[in-house]
Amino acid sequence: MVNYIRYANQGATRNRELSEELLKRLGYLESMGVTAEVFSGGQPGIEEGGARVGSTRHDHGEAGDMFFYKDGRKLDWANEQDRPIFEQIVSQGKANGITGFGAGPGYMQAGSMHVGMGAPGVWGAGGKGDNAPAWLKTAYNGAPSQAKPDVVAEVIAAADPASVPKQIPGTETIAAAKPEEPKSRNGVLIDAYNKLTGSDVQIGDKILGMDTDKMTKGFGQIGDFAKSVAENDANLNKQIQAARAQGGRIGGGSPVEIAAISSLPQRKRRGGLSGLGGFTL
Repeated sequence: MVNYIRYANQGATRNRELSEELLKRLGYLESMGVTAEVFSGGQPGIEEGGARVGSTRHDHGEAGDMFFYKDGRKLDWANEQDRPIFEQIVSQGKANGITGFGAGPGYMQAGSMHVGMGAPGVWGAGGKGDNAPAWLKTAYNGAPSQAKPDVVAEVIAAADPASVPKQIPGTETIAAAKPEEPKSRNGVLIDAYNKLTGSDVQIGDKILGMDTDKMTKGFGQIGDFAKSVAENDANLNKQIQAARAQGGRIGGGSPVEIAAISSLPQRKRRGGLSGLGGFTL
């Protein structure tokens, strides 16, 4: 016996208790501090025989007609102070899977409400949905139905858990493409200057009307050529020094050192282009 339900239906035609399923779904009443008093409960099914009345909703205890109490006081949906409690009973009950509610003027007793399973809906006088009071419709229609399990997904997972997609197709969030950062043409010297001085000097797309990338490539090729000549110059000098060490002479005179470019007078490098390719114009 749960403490949020009590029975007062011993002399009624529907004198049976509520089903275990319905009792579990009504468990939220305990957290609300509300007690339901059942004055019309379960009854046998049509095929079982015995005393019964009305629709099949009450068969096997799947529904009950009840009053509600809080802090020892009987609640009434006609009382505006009590109505929010009735609205919560309906909305939270639907969220718990309870499907049918009936109440309102002209339906059963004042302040009472039908609560149970069966075809989803709400109703008022005469058992008609159109006669359901506005508060009952709003509380029922504004509450989400109990989420139904995805039977197909469960079957697939049981057969092969790895085959179940981690995300429903079509719901993926596409990350916005990160904008490409502009290409820097500064080079090592300009970057070093910016770091040392805290400046933000940037080489533009063109210098003196000429494309910067093409100029940089051209100076790089000149620098590579100068480097190659200097390396050849050094190798040739090594050969001459080796011949001198062996007492050899070139042209009968003293050993001669040959320098192709490295022996040329060097001017002090100036300007922003002096570091491009290691060559001074």
